[in-house]
This record gives sequence, structure tokens and C-alpha cells, in this order.
Amino acid sequence: MIEKGKLVIQKAKSGRYTGTVWLGAKKMPLPSFYELTDDSYNGSDCEVEREKGQIIKILVAGRELPRRPVKQQRDNSTSGRPEQDRRKQYSDFHRQGDTDTKGKSPGGNLRFFLPEDTRQYLPARIDNFGLLLNKAAKYDIEDKSFKFFKVDKKEKAGTLLVETDFSSIDFPALNARRDKTLKGLGLLLARLDLTPQWRFVIGLGQESVYETALTLHPVYGFPFIPGSAIKGLVRNTIISEVFAGDEQAAIADEGFRAIFGWTNYGTSKSHKGLVHFFDAYPAAAPKIVPDIINSHYAKYYQDTNGRIPPGDYYNPVPVFFLTVEGTEMIFYLGINPAANRAIAGGQFAGHDFLSTASKWLRYALSEYGIGAKTAVGYGYFASL
Repeated sequence: MIEKGKLVIQKAKSGRYTGTVWLGAKKMPLPSFYELTDDSYNGSDCEVEREKGQIIKILVAGRELPRRPVKQQRDNSTSGRPEQDRRKQYSDFHRQGDTDTKGKSPGGNLRFFLPEDTRQYLPARIDNFGLLLNKAAKYDIEDKSFKFFKVDKKEKAGTLLVETDFSSIDFPALNARRDKTLKGLGLLLARLDLTPQWRFVIGLGQESVYETALTLHPVYGFPFIPGSAIKGLVRNTIISEVFAGDEQAAIADEGFRAIFGWTNYGTSKSHKGLVHFFDAYPAAAPKIVPDIINSHYAKYYQDTNGRIPPGDYYNPVPVFFLTVEGTEMIFYLGINPAANRAIAGGQFAGHDFLSTASKWLRYALSEYGIGAKTAVGYGYFASL
């Protein structure tokens, strides 16, 4: 499909030229296979061809933009190659020195596959837990599945195949820098340091090469709790506890609308919430613990015709997932000091916005829990 667009070319601080393609109101980066040597294409109308949402060709005045020389692309293009040639771009990579967390070899069936150009620059040891878990995922060539946990039937025990070493991260320094940054924004802050009563798991159902997932920081690779999840928890808790589950009644309340914001579709009366809910980081190196969901009725749940009963004679199907156990988390809420006034009316009259949000955050974490499997004890934090 050919679309009409406009090119915007800018010179970066490094001296290189970068490009953006505007397709109506949508902005897309110029593909890396194009080479810009100046800004002569800036403001030019263009024709864009896309495939599965990705730009594959850009034409200006009927001519395609100049592409990088083939050598600069490191001969990595697989366009038009047969499937067996594409697979040559990935290496069945298994070093003899690879061991599991107990120092044993993970076995001959486990491999992880990486592009050849990535393998060239692979360090002797990957110390980022997020990269190790998701980008160097171990693949069982016998079971044809990715695994982060291995069961030893002879020893009747299990082994975590991903090293959970966060020693390269200075958590006190990271949190001190974060605290300084947030204060530098000029916000009035409320900080809560809370420890889970047992374990918690965030992002269990996210897309993953495994059957389960865990939300990890995109840079540091440690588990964290996104601010959006925290805000959603507090909002839903207040709706349930204060407004008996009636969201419309909550939206009609002055304090509720001010804290969380309000979207009135089709009008100009919408506004964002006054209180900022920031991501929660671990206070120290987190403890990652594998856990198990042991479904005894897999065939019953998978039956769409309603003909299979939930019998106890089926073999259980274990599904492993990762949790965070006993790790103190640091929560931050913030507000513009000038906006943190006493609420005039409604359910929260007489209380300011920040203290109200902070109070309900503590209550929500201790009474409702956050993340997955709260019905069986996960995600609850101690309230001191």
C-alpha cells in the first residue's frame, strides 16, 4: 500500500542526519537502511510503502532515497533468501562454560540462539537479568520450548536456569539519585517504603517466549512495579471502598476527579490527575523465586464443548513462573505544591490530595494487593 507523507530531516549533535516520516498525524522514524548525508530532503513530499506496518520503501519525486552500501549493512539482510539461509543468521550458541545457578551444566538439550552479529560482541558473562531471561532465553531442543526452570526428577528438585545476580547495580545510589531527581522537579513528594508479606508478581500474563512473564526494568533488568499499575490499584480500591463499586458516583466526586483525572469524551472538560504515581523500585537487590501453577484439570479447562468433567484422574500440568519475595519496594507519589490544597467537598473534604492518595495507596497494598494471584496471597504488602 502506497501512502502520501512528508520528510523531516534534522542534524543531530553527533553530526549525523536523522529523519522522520509524517503520515498524516502519525510520525515514524526513517528506516536505518537509508543513508542521509545532508538535509536536502527536508520538507519533501514522499510516497511510502509499508508492509505489516513497517516502512520498506520511500520515494521522493519517483526516486527511492539512497540506501546504505551493502557492506555497511553487514550482509545481514534476509530479504528474498530461502528459509534455510535465514536460519544461518542465527547460531546455536552454547558455551562449554555455561552453568546453572548451582554450578552444574544445564545439559545437552538446552541452547540459546542469537544472531551472528550479536554473538560477536557477546561479553563473557551477561549480568543483566532482563537480557539473560528474555534475550538469551534457553531453548529445550527436545521439548521444543523455552525454559527458565529445570526439574530434576531423580533428585526431586528444580533448578533456576537464569542467574539472578544484581551485584552490578548499586541500589542505594540508584534510589538516592532517583530521590534527588524527583525532588528536583519541584514536586511535593510522599514516599512509602513497604515490604511484601510474602511474594508478588507483576506482568504474569505479558507476552513472553515462556508461558508466563515478569515485569522487568527496560534498562537495569530488575523487577519493578509500574506507576500505571499502582494508580489503577488505588483508583479501583477507592471506587470499591468509598463508592460501593459505582464508578460514575466516584467520577462525580470532586476529590476523586482531581486526584486521578477525568476523561469526558467529546467535550473540553477532561483533565489529568493532580497526583503523579511513580514506578516503585526495589530498595536493595531483589530476591527472585520460582513458583508453580499446577493445573490438575487442564483437559477440563481446554474443553470448549463442555463434555469433559473436572476429574482427579488427569495428570497435573505444571507451569512455572517467577516471583519477587521479601523485597522492600520504594513507592513515590508527587504533586505540585501549589495544587495540594484541602478538598472542598465530597467524600474527601478537609483532606489534601497528596495525603489522601498516600493513605489509600498504603491501604490498597495491604488489603487488596497488587499484581497477579492476589486471591491466593500474592501481592500484599505489610502496613506499618
